[in-house]
Amino acid sequence: MPSLLLQPIASARVVDAVRERLRAAILSGDLAPGTRLSVPELARQLGVSRSPVREAVLLLVGEGLAVEHSRRGVEVTRLDVPGLLELYDLRAAVEGLAACLAAGRMTGTDLAALRGVLDAQGAAAVADPRGFRDLDARFHRIIVQTCGNGRLARHAELLAREMRLAGPLLLDHPDHLRRSHEEHRAVEHALRQRDGPGAEAAMRAHLTRVAQAVRTHHAHS
Repeated sequence: MPSLLLQPIASARVVDAVRERLRAAILSGDLAPGTRLSVPELARQLGVSRSPVREAVLLLVGEGLAVEHSRRGVEVTRLDVPGLLELYDLRAAVEGLAACLAAGRMTGTDLAALRGVLDAQGAAAVADPRGFRDLDARFHRIIVQTCGNGRLARHAELLAREMRLAGPLLLDHPDHLRRSHEEHRAVEHALRQRDGPGAEAAMRAHLTRVAQAVRTHHAHS
């Protein structure tokens, strides 16, 4: 009899496919925060057995996109203001380090891509808050993906996914967006100068300032 280690894992690709489908539904809002992730119901809708659905749901819990309750089962994460502020604290540390590392690794092509995002973002800050948010995610992603540290990049990606659950909590006032754009320019300038410590300081200052703006806004709303 073959050992468990050598037996084929027939459901591996099914688990991945189910996880990707559920993740996309959560991030798009089709599965709203607080939605119960019922394994039997999801298995029925997706036309697969319960086992890969159960595994996929637990993987989403590990990503922070779902949360397991002792009585209610697993639900799509409800992100509140304290949770969002925790994410900003983590992002300041993780993405600050990413910016420091990226300063010594970004190519001319990377820097040109970053400049292109910032040029588009300047116009979006006034007229297109949703577009600004998409460009914001792209700006941060370029830096993280060029930092040269795969583990750091994976952690940053998990944080970025959780941030996408924060839509209604994020600020979209033009003054706030313009200031964020200016802070992005400061990060980009340090990266272009190959100034790792400067890029880290600028990124940390940016994310800390945004967190404080969120805190102040919701304290008075």
